[in-house]
Amino acid sequence: MLSLVYLSSATRPFSQPELDALLDKSRTNNTRDDISGILVYRDGDFLQVLEGPEDKVRAAFARINRDDRHNRVMVLDESNIDERAFGDWSMGFRRVKRGEPQDGFVDFFGAGFDEATARARGKDVYQYLLSFRSIGG
Repeated sequence: MLSLVYLSSATRPFSQPELDALLDKSRTNNTRDDISGILVYRDGDFLQVLEGPEDKVRAAFARINRDDRHNRVMVLDESNIDERAFGDWSMGFRRVKRGEPQDGFVDFFGAGFDEATARARGKDVYQYLLSFRSIGG
């Protein structure tokens, strides 16, 4: 199985109904494709981990990468895994707000964005995403 962590920036902020529709579609697709994971959204920035069969995860990521609602899509971490970290969630979700204390959430797209540093912190981002397992999806 593959675990893939990516970040992206929305081309414009999503409203709550738009996020709800995105989650409904993602959960349907992920259930069909045996993919689990979590999506964290903050003011137009997405962090997500997808885990499951490699071909299905890569196909889901390719759809995301082609989606014109996303730009600056960047893979931060890819790992082969034996066990899922988010196996109970077809797509967990957490919306966080800028200014809330969020250990580990780096403002990747703010001033001074550095793509190399963002990629080097991929494991840190994964640990941040793991922190949401204890509070539910």
